[in-house]
Amino acid sequence: MASVLLGASSASEAAPARSSAPARGEPHASTVGPQHAQAKEKQQMLAPRARYSGTSVVFVHGLNGGEGLLGSAPNGSGTMPECDTYWSDAAGFLANRWQGDFRQISYYNREVKPDGSQCASNGNEERSVSHYTADLHDPLYRVHCVGMGNTNDGTNNESLDHVSCLFGWYLYYNFGQRNWSEILVGHSMGGLIIRHTMELAEQHIPWMPPTIGAVTDAITFDTPHNGVLGASLACGNCTQGRQMNWNSAFMRDLSANARHPNSGGTTDWTIVGSHCDTLVGNSALMMNANHKVWYESSSTGSCYNHGGALHDPSTVLNAPVSYCDTGDVSGNTCAFDDGHGQGPGWLYEGAYPHGLLEMFNALASYSW
Repeated sequence: MASVLLGASSASEAAPARSSAPARGEPHASTVGPQHAQAKEKQQMLAPRARYSGTSVVFVHGLNGGEGLLGSAPNGSGTMPECDTYWSDAAGFLANRWQGDFRQISYYNREVKPDGSQCASNGNEERSVSHYTADLHDPLYRVHCVGMGNTNDGTNNESLDHVSCLFGWYLYYNFGQRNWSEILVGHSMGGLIIRHTMELAEQHIPWMPPTIGAVTDAITFDTPHNGVLGASLACGNCTQGRQMNWNSAFMRDLSANARHPNSGGTTDWTIVGSHCDTLVGNSALMMNANHKVWYESSSTGSCYNHGGALHDPSTVLNAPVSYCDTGDVSGNTCAFDDGHGQGPGWLYEGAYPHGLLEMFNALASYSW
């Protein structure tokens, strides 16, 4: 699939005052990945996370940047032309493998399928009288976030602080107030929304709900955890594009205050990037996480462009990757910052799962 999905990091003029520590090193060679010290086969027979077999998986999309960086999602856009196919391969892959349901949140005004129906979906509860909508701009959520810079709602000029507040209340009504757990999967800017929402909830920011539920796992694909140089070119200098720029106020905040946010105990983070993603590149690896995966250049179809991993259903174990796993996320074992240091725990594997199988392994298993 073409590189049609672009994610952003965001800074908000209405953001609360927090640390403005500089982001980590400027991304000067974005597709240079970790240098692995040794080859080691990763155990693929993973222990089942049986107690979570009925947990919902909530998908959070990124900024729709169209076919390229320039002029494809103009300033003020509120459209999401591929919302019906964005997560369809991921949900289809999980359909016969996961007992929980699959939910897709919407935060742009015009996220509709070709038949005109909404892409927002709450899975098995969609037609239940007890469900709460997956459209984040429902008045039930908006009333809690009126002080969060909520101008230009439903467009790419909406502050990600506001989007994250709305997402927090969505999680509260659908999971937190029920004492339910959930798994969050984000692509590109969607991963930043997940990370920031969990940060705000963990810090008990006044406009956030008392709980967002137990996020057992958070998985991000191609998320610019350290920002991207020139990201604002993706949408004519829109707010969300500016906020994803490297060293923006939002990125500095995440670097200082959201190194590894947790919800409901300990959240298991898996972050995935690819050598062939020339939009985000190795910024995808630059946060503290339990598991980091970097798909190397290959002839197996597993060196993904931006979003390619979300559309690869292959179950053949032949993807070449560099990877790192750690239980000490605050330590240096899995550190990676291009040109500014790397931890000692990075390994190489030539028979690794492809994109969607890796997603399933990350959400379904705890033994790594």
